[in-house]
This record gives sequence, C-alpha cells and structure tokens, in this order.
Amino acid sequence: MPRIGFVGVGTIANAVARGLLARYGDDISVALSPRNAEKAAALAAQFPNVEVKASNQEVLDSSDWVVLAVIPRVAKDVLTALSFRADHQVVDLVANFSLEQVREWVGSTASLTRMVPLPFIAQRVGPLALYPDSAQVAEFFEGLGDLVPARNERELDVLQVVTALMSPYYATLGAVVSWGAANGLPAELSARYTISFFEALLQQAKTLSPGQLGEIWKEMTPGGLNELAVTHIQEAGSLAAWEAALDKVLARVLSMK
Repeated sequence: MPRIGFVGVGTIANAVARGLLARYGDDISVALSPRNAEKAAALAAQFPNVEVKASNQEVLDSSDWVVLAVIPRVAKDVLTALSFRADHQVVDLVANFSLEQVREWVGSTASLTRMVPLPFIAQRVGPLALYPDSAQVAEFFEGLGDLVPARNERELDVLQVVTALMSPYYATLGAVVSWGAANGLPAELSARYTISFFEALLQQAKTLSPGQLGEIWKEMTPGGLNELAVTHIQEAGSLAAWEAALDKVLARVLSMK
C-alpha cells in the first residue's frame, strides 16, 4: 500500500490529498502534519485511511512519499529540522524556491520533484505541471489531471505563471454574467448560458493546433458582432493587458528565487 505524507495541509495540499484518495481509495494511507488542524481533522474524519500525526517528523517516519506544502516564509526552518530518508520520494509544492535550494534542506532522497497542482486536482481535472519528468512520479500521480512535464525549471516557472490567470478568468466570467443580469436576464439564466458558451469555446480549442489557436479569433464576419467586440477590446488595450499581467507575474516569480 502506498504511504504518502503531507508536511503542511493548506488548500492545495488538501486538494492533492483528496485527488489521491479519489483515485486510490482504501489502497493508500495518508499521514498529515498537525499544522492547519481544521483541514487536517476534516480529512481524517472523512477518510478512515487518513491520520493526523503529532509532528512533521512522524509524518516522514510513516511515509514513503512526502509532499512538501508548507508556506514559503517558514519552509527553510521547517524542512531543515526534519530527517528525510534516502528512500523518500519527495514532491515539492512550496513556491518561491528552486529545486537546488530545497535539495539543500532535505538532503539526499530517492527523488525530488517540483509540482504545480491547482485546486481542481481534487476533482482530478486540469493541468498538473512537474519537473523533472520522472516515470515513477508520473505513474503515481497519473489520473489526477493532465500531467504536463517541463523540460527545465524555467519552463515550470512559466507554466506556474499561467495559473495566475485563474482570478482574471473568473472575474471575466463574473462580469459577463453580471452584464447579462443588468440587461434583464435572470442571474441563473445568464450564468448558465455564459458558462456553457465559454465551455464550448474551450472544447473547440482542444481540437486546434497552437498555430490555429493564435489565428482562430480572426475568423469573423467583416463588420459583424465579433469584429465590433474584439476591435473595442483591442483599442481599450485589454488584450495586451493579459500579456502584460503575465510579464509582471513572471518577473515576481523569478525575483523570489
């Protein structure tokens, strides 16, 4: 039975644990650190194969896989106080630090992989970026989402930056739904139509090549409604603002390393 422990049980670690439990069921044991007691207790109460340990070291001692999910400001102090085994498979979710830095703190382990999961990994959907690409890690986490291996840490940083568009995306959906409601639609109808519409666009996008993705928006009737909308958005600088936002996020990510 795979034994996996979580050092830190925040929102993302909670989602990863739930995704693993959804995939493996009773065929996995999960050890949780005592930090964030409310989330840890909720998981342990829901799943009989989840146990909250008295300390982070107890988590390591009872696990073969170790997920590092502590907040960045305490990461060094927490990790350097622990004794990792040479056979530990370590998955690093801690933002802001390179693999080299984390390796200095945990010492020699069987593997060390940086991973960028998202909250919907709990439902086993969405991208799951990782580096380095490891067959063993990929096999263990297969089924939790779309595994996207990066070729180097810089690529992983860029993939992580894309995740910063989650809030802008939801804000855009919310603005469209609110606009529909302000123009006489029941809020439920506006939300249902808007979500279905954007979902269909994404489904179509999955069938396209990267080159096609960059050009399909131009397939519109001259003088039509889409042209009117995209022209206004371009003139307002809103399309360029998405790239500018990504540039700012990338600069911050790189500055923290």
